[in-house]
Amino acid sequence: MTARPPLSVRLDDALAERLERHCAETGTTRSQVVKQSVAQYLIAQSGPTLASLAEAVLPALPKRAAASARAPRQKRFRDYVREKRRR
Repeated sequence: MTARPPLSVRLDDALAERLERHCAETGTTRSQVVKQSVAQYLIAQSGPTLASLAEAVLPALPKRAAASARAPRQKRFRDYVREKRRR
């Protein structure tokens, strides 16, 4: 993966303060939070086609949550395919 130039984003004061507080509480960096947030947004907007991006950027699910998360993901994908077939 090649390095990309930095991306500048302007946040209002309240959002920037909340981001700083979240990073201090969780021990994550602003970059990590922004990357995860953008990945989640793209996945939500594009559906299951960005699964590889999600796996690369988003943190792994805890072991016991992963098993319970499979069924809803499979159901969402099945619903997505059915909707595509209807069109």
